[in-house]
Order: sequence, then structure tokens, then C-alpha cells
Amino acid sequence: MSKVSVVVPIYNAEKYLEKCIKSILNQTFKDFELILVNDGSIDNSLDICNKYEKQDKRIIVIDKKNEGSIVTRRKGIEAATSKFIMFVDADDWINIQMIQKMYKEIVNHNVDIVVCNMYRVLGKGALIKDKNESWYFKEDKVYEKEEIKKDIATAYLHGHPFPPSLCGKLYKKEVLLSSGKYLNTIQFLGDDLFYNLDMLLKINSLKIIIDPLYYYRLGGFTSKYMPYFFPDVVNGYMIQKEVIENYYSETRKREYNGISIMLLNMLRSSMYNLFNSNLNNIIIKETISEYLTNECIIECLSNEGVIKYFTKEYLEAIENKDVEYFYNIGYTWSKKRKPKKILMNAISKIGII
Repeated sequence: MSKVSVVVPIYNAEKYLEKCIKSILNQTFKDFELILVNDGSIDNSLDICNKYEKQDKRIIVIDKKNEGSIVTRRKGIEAATSKFIMFVDADDWINIQMIQKMYKEIVNHNVDIVVCNMYRVLGKGALIKDKNESWYFKEDKVYEKEEIKKDIATAYLHGHPFPPSLCGKLYKKEVLLSSGKYLNTIQFLGDDLFYNLDMLLKINSLKIIIDPLYYYRLGGFTSKYMPYFFPDVVNGYMIQKEVIENYYSETRKREYNGISIMLLNMLRSSMYNLFNSNLNNIIIKETISEYLTNECIIECLSNEGVIKYFTKEYLEAIENKDVEYFYNIGYTWSKKRKPKKILMNAISKIGII
């Protein structure tokens, strides 16, 4: 049995997959298994996985039909034989010492989760990169149960910059297996966040290290239309409400301010998402009308934090179900975004990113 299992969920990642796999196989730490879970890719991803499986006995390839990231990661967790599990996305890569450093921390401090800093990168060789400069990564620190609840889990109720991704972390397998109850209502958006939130509210200890050991490639789904975007946003809000009622009764008012502001900010983002689609103007306006009649959106209008945070114009547009106002938000954004989108597509085609 290996000391660490590294799980890589894969869907149509042929462009970056070899860089990802090589960064794992070249680790200074050698006692790991690499589980490549192909989620029904229709490109050459599976062929790449099979090629490396023949070259290295530490590799296990799981090929399955397309079921999405939540099920794909779960397959990897269930197949893992190690006590500790790490996730790496197929278009990212990791520092050569990442597993060694993370394993040393989780064993020496006997914590449930270790979190490292990460670089956000643009370009194949990290031509442009930046790391998380938030206060979470100012010092190496062990957090105990109440500190985790107060200082870290609340990040996911207020939009604070504690990384929501499953990547850049090393978990005890038992923690992963005993968590995930909030994932039943999420299609994609926020699946990492709510999985982590569930774990953070259960665990006894967590260690943060300031070393940026993970390279997260910018791009992904940010410029693609996601039909489940708004439902996931609303369901996420409902999950946050449940968490507040169960864990934060003493600071209930403050936490509700946070999630209400986040929801109405995400309403604006939902306009951007609609204008990434091929939907015609009539359908877009009908969809906006549905958003504005959503009970959760209406509920947030009376929140004290919302009233202080947003302009009167924005809140009145929601209250009055002003479809044209929100249509113009999306339309204006799409016009500003168009030159950048063309540039990014051109760069991608010539292989810079």
C-alpha cells in the first residue's frame, strides 16, 4: 500500500495532460499511487493515460462514462488504497517537492488536512503567475477545531480568499469518505467549495503552509456557458443557510449578511453567463425574468447587509423585476469582453496557453 494516493479527474484534457502526469511522476517523494480517472473523454486523453500506465506500475487508470467532476473524483477516492489523498486537475501541474512537503506536514503534525499556497498561471511554463497573498498564507500555522470554524470555514460564507478548490490540499482519506452531503444538489459550480466546507466543519485540525506548490492554470470554464450556473448558485445559498442554522447561531446575522451579498453578486454573474450562451434575446430575457422571481433572490432584498452594500438602483431593479436593466448588464459586459475573448482564443490556438 502506498503512503499517498494522487487522484486526477480527466475530461478532454489531452492538451495539458502529459505535463500534469509528468509533474507527478517526477516527484522527489516516490511512495505514491497515481489514479487517473477518465470521465468519458472523446479526445486522446485515455490513450495518454494508457501509455503512462504501461510505463509506471504506480499508475492506475479508471475509464468510465461521462458523469461529471463529483462522481469522477468519488471514483478516485474509492479506488485509493492510501491513508492520504491529493487531487490534481488534469490541466494543472505541481512542484517537484509537493507530495514530500505535504506528507511530512500531515504526518508530523497529525492533522486532518494540509493546505499549501498555489500559483495562478497563464502560459505553458507559467509565463505569468501570482500567488494567494491573503492573510491565510502569511505564516505556517496549525488550526484547531474552533479556529477552523471561526477563521477558515466562514471564508465560504463571505467570499474571503481561502482557496475553495480540492487541489492544493492533502486529506486524510477517512475525512473525504465521511463528507460530501452537500453535493447532492450541486451540478458543478461550487462542488469543491461545499465539499471542503462540510469537511472543515467536521475536522479537528488543519495545517496551512505558505509554500506555493501547486500551479493552477487560468481559463477553464470561465468563458463557457454553464446552463446549471444559476441553479447551482441558488442551491449553494440554500446550503449556506443550512450551515448557518446548524453551526453559527451566535453570529447568525453577520453570516446571513455575507451569503445574501454573495447571492446578489452572483445574480450579476448569472447575466454574464447567459451572454456566454447561444441563446437568442427572447430566451435570455425570459430566463432573466425567472431569475428575478426566485424566492431566494427576493428574500435577500430585506437583508441589512445587502441594503448597505448595493446601490439603490440595483436593488430597485430586482424588486421591480426590471428585465431590461439586467439584460443591459449582460450585454454591456459581453461587448467589453469580446476583444479579450478573441485574443485568448487566438493565443490558445497558437499554443501559448
